[in-house]
Amino acid sequence: MEPYKKNWRAHIAKYVNLQKVLKKGGDGCSPEKYCKKEHLDVQAFKFWLELIKKEDEYTFFLSFSTEYLERSKRSLELLEKYMDEDPNLRMPLMRDTIVAYAAPFRKSEGRIFKKWSLKEIEEAISESLKPIHQKICEHRDTIIAHCDIGPRDPKVGLLGITLKGAGFYWEDYKALMPDFKKLVEEVYNELINYIRRENLAPVQSAFKDFLNPPESALEDPGAP
Repeated sequence: MEPYKKNWRAHIAKYVNLQKVLKKGGDGCSPEKYCKKEHLDVQAFKFWLELIKKEDEYTFFLSFSTEYLERSKRSLELLEKYMDEDPNLRMPLMRDTIVAYAAPFRKSEGRIFKKWSLKEIEEAISESLKPIHQKICEHRDTIIAHCDIGPRDPKVGLLGITLKGAGFYWEDYKALMPDFKKLVEEVYNELINYIRRENLAPVQSAFKDFLNPPESALEDPGAP
């Protein structure tokens, strides 16, 4: 990476971290104020700020989200193939399917004060599949990616612990598989359509507003 790019990115990272610290104390720092302190060109600084934000959007939708949904699809396919042949693979594959599916619907911390998620895709899920979507995401949040006690509703007796919560065993998830498979496919297709509607691909379309940067954005600002 050219030194000027590395240094502009370093300045952006420094600014973001500074903002986070100041906001905890109820304060803040505008780009103009930061640039004045660091002797930077404001127009160039804002160009790099917006460029990195666009990189986050592009990466979240075209890389992270698509990869996680494809992983969920593959795990479901493996589960269908091996669930009778090797019962020991059932829950590990089901857990991976659930975690991979739900991950992009939870907030992903961006680099420039923005959290990304598939909220637009979530709103487009068909009504018949929304209950399955909500159930899968809830299970991910409470019993698979986390270890919440409440949903398991434990009872302790002389003979040990009894768990009454439903939805934690293979029999519960096996019944969901046909609709879960439809859900993953529908969400994946809707994501691809969203990428097309928002002109997030190819890369030339996504970054068309950044093809002609101001000259100052191509100059080395020096290390922060």
